Amino acid sequence: MSRRTAAATLHTALSLAAILALLAPLLLGPATALAQASTRSLYIVQAESAAGAARLVTALGGRVTSQLEIIRGVGAWLTPAMAAGLRQDPEVTAVTPNGVLKIDGVVEAAGPSAARGNWPATDFADVTGADAVWNHAVTGSGLTVAVVDSGLDAQPGVIRGAGAGRRLVGWVDFVDGYRKPRDPHGHGTFVAGVIANSQVGADGEWNGMAPDVQLAAVRVVDETGSATYEHVVQGIQWVLDHKDALNIRVMNLSLSAPVRSPYWADPVNQAVMAAWASGIVVVTSAGNQGPAPLSVGVPGNNPYVITVGAFTDAFTPADWSDDYVPAFSSAGPTHDGFVKPDLVAPGGHIVSTISRPSYLARAYPDNRVGPHYFKLSGTSPAAAVVSGIAALMLAHDPGLTPDQVKYRLRATAIPHFQPAGESAGYRAWQQGAGRVFAPLAVYAVLAPGSANGSMDVQADLAGTAHYLGYSYRDEAGVYRVYGDDGSWARGAGVWDGAYVPYSGGFWADGGFWADSGFWADSGFWADGGFWADSGFWADGGFWADGGFWADSGFWADGGGYDSAGGFWADGEQWGDPDFASAGGFWADGGFWADGGFWADGGFWADGGFWADSAYRADAGYWADGGIWADGRFEAGYLIQE
Repeated sequence: MSRRTAAATLHTALSLAAILALLAPLLLGPATALAQASTRSLYIVQAESAAGAARLVTALGGRVTSQLEIIRGVGAWLTPAMAAGLRQDPEVTAVTPNGVLKIDGVVEAAGPSAARGNWPATDFADVTGADAVWNHAVTGSGLTVAVVDSGLDAQPGVIRGAGAGRRLVGWVDFVDGYRKPRDPHGHGTFVAGVIANSQVGADGEWNGMAPDVQLAAVRVVDETGSATYEHVVQGIQWVLDHKDALNIRVMNLSLSAPVRSPYWADPVNQAVMAAWASGIVVVTSAGNQGPAPLSVGVPGNNPYVITVGAFTDAFTPADWSDDYVPAFSSAGPTHDGFVKPDLVAPGGHIVSTISRPSYLARAYPDNRVGPHYFKLSGTSPAAAVVSGIAALMLAHDPGLTPDQVKYRLRATAIPHFQPAGESAGYRAWQQGAGRVFAPLAVYAVLAPGSANGSMDVQADLAGTAHYLGYSYRDEAGVYRVYGDDGSWARGAGVWDGAYVPYSGGFWADGGFWADSGFWADSGFWADGGFWADSGFWADGGFWADGGFWADSGFWADGGGYDSAGGFWADGEQWGDPDFASAGGFWADGGFWADGGFWADGGFWADGGFWADSAYRADAGYWADGGIWADGRFEAGYLIQE
């Protein structure tokens, strides 16, 4: 279909939609139309301050349900007319429907499990090398991980650390307001067990990644496995409010929602960025919507935080040769062009703690492993594994910043490859930097580097700079990274979007670098590392440290982001003012029309890098006086006002 035909078809569809919208009151009848107009829904309203947002909501007759200081907003019950009125107010920066996030756990066939009495063995600590870290007396003591999830049940290995002391130092419930810890769904207890379970299993080893870490349980997920945006933002705000008193250094978010906006316009992502900026390591699941590209959800699409996909050991934890990335693991790039996930961790047939009366245990009895354990797959437990490793890293070196934790995790991850032809086994958008490996993440001596490079999270939060990654989809529908001719990392930066089932690629012969060394001194990825030493995303790296949106934006015909409503190219608004879920954040012919990465195969216009050859200079995107030259694209930062 030509662009003109597609545009005509889209115009016709939009015209019909507009006519039906005008006729709706007549078709539905006056009573139905009146009822719809007076129905109130939950929104998040943002202004220059939470107090200002509350004042504006109240003035229009709305009801404030929460103060969301972290994003300068409030939760509010509003009618559609009230929401429309607030959007027209110059003091209002955003009015967003209260979205829903879901847990990222997948119930699969139970499979075998080793057990001794009530306490089965778990394998994810062995698979990631955490047991080797424990051998040096690093078990996570001295800090707290906040688990923002469905709650916490009083399982012995979860509420007590390996040192026999009580480890639950904080609890809050934003769903039902319970004063004592509980977990009606079961997912939060499961995730907390992966991170911190101190029980000794059938193999004689601890069943959690960081058996001495302290926990703060923040309940935002209800019994059905759903969490509203409002509750998640409240939960993150609580973590920030208590981070110093409880020494919260890591926050785990094993849940996700569909992407409805650029990362920086999403309220949950804004809260996550605020947590990261405050010094908290934020670990989140990529989502279970794979294997297709563009399937990473919110907040996994946030470029600052640590986004985790899953791999499985195929029930052979001692044999790495058959490990693979399962189809459920969400893949990048993000809709903003960033490579995600950042890395992958064990997420197949994970065994962890569960409450017997919980929804999961009752609904899936075949997946129970003894009276107190449960088997679950997904990027939820994968994120929990990485949160546990982050706790081990910070216990060993409390001075690490969130950016340094992310840098070390990615710099020491092990990429999957195919022995035949020495090609990448999975593309960067499927495996990120590779599989997490705890001993190197904790102990490796690395050259100084940065995971997020020149991206400025404070400027991003202030709205003075926003960023875009380096991924794009070419005219043939192939995902690529700008500047890569297909040779980087043996093809890891080129992907046709297809998922190929496991076919013999491997992560070495059961060990880190195998016999001849995996990447050292002209090893597999050549010249000292997969992306080490001014590598692909470290130290001014290729995609993570800078974007193409900075300051006032640049994307088409003088248009930029307008805080009162926002628009991209040619004045196109974000679509339906309610950002209807059926059409997305800028539905009906907006920014992502016709199934393109941003439009019909181009990065966002007419197949060009960003149209009209504005940034091509001297026959190259950044070659010979192109956009890298003359300091104009310093460290990935495009426009400096």
